[in-house]
Amino acid sequence: MTDWKKIYNEIEKADSIMLTTHENPDGDGIGSIVALYQHLKAKGKKIRILLTSKLPDEFQFLDPDNKFEIVEKTKHTDWLSNVDLAILLDIGNYTRTGKMWNVIQQNGTTVVNIDHHPYPNGHPFTINISDINASATGELIYDYLQNIDPDRLSKEVYEAIYIAIMTDTGSFSYNNTNVLCHEIAANAIKAGVDTAKIHQRVYGSSSRSRIKLLAAVADSLQFTYDGKLVWFKITQDMMKKANAAKDDVDGFTDFARSIKGVEVSLMVFENTDNSCRINFRSKGHYSINKIAQYFEGGGHSFAAGAKVNGRIADVVAKVIDKTIEIMMEQEEVVD
Repeated sequence: MTDWKKIYNEIEKADSIMLTTHENPDGDGIGSIVALYQHLKAKGKKIRILLTSKLPDEFQFLDPDNKFEIVEKTKHTDWLSNVDLAILLDIGNYTRTGKMWNVIQQNGTTVVNIDHHPYPNGHPFTINISDINASATGELIYDYLQNIDPDRLSKEVYEAIYIAIMTDTGSFSYNNTNVLCHEIAANAIKAGVDTAKIHQRVYGSSSRSRIKLLAAVADSLQFTYDGKLVWFKITQDMMKKANAAKDDVDGFTDFARSIKGVEVSLMVFENTDNSCRINFRSKGHYSINKIAQYFEGGGHSFAAGAKVNGRIADVVAKVIDKTIEIMMEQEEVVD
């Protein structure tokens, strides 16, 4: 059982607190932040939510008061330099907090990390709560609130936690779905959360540009390693032709993984700064977080990602080679 008192004590000592999650935030990181924010706000803390990239459109309804900010050097450096406590949620790897990490580290800020990703090579945090058996970080925030501040489990908080768990379990379809997931979902419904409406808001509002880009991706899928690995790239030229935004690619790797015969799917997305974002998904036979860790990324056994510097053609070549290499190694272990 997790000892939440350590984190509660750090929160008690702090006057100002910063909340964040990884770049290109997903439903788990965002939902976890919203749920914990309510607890901190009730305690009278001075809180700021800082992200390294914008809140995806499908989650804008969780931020009616515009409390999510994109970190800016001129606007936030001084505040970050003096903040009492930084709470990182669902980051997978400290490098995924982007430029904020250097400021936090340079100033010796107390850092609490709450996550369900593994940290095999240690961590640089003051306190690290990492439970790889949890379906989502939102599940851990639920456990924290249930033990520390159960009165904060309002309809709004349940909604945020439900979104965190729903999105990280593939609407309760992935193999990380556990009994507690369904218990939380049942409690959310009892609290008045309209789960059907939430699903529609998150998954049922694809833009035309997203569908146009998805069509281009579907037409360019590449199958290798006896069809067990499918990969695709998304270039800036493809983005322009579809008039697509960065958020539009969310879920594409899951789409590719769903193909019959595929075990691992890989996306290589070309950023504008001579780097690429890589995303991996696995159906369960292969553990792909080892591949992400090789490229200084992180994630779960069956869902992981990283950022790799270089031109997309070079990144594609080395990432595919390494992916096949690690898949082969795992087959040798199984054999």
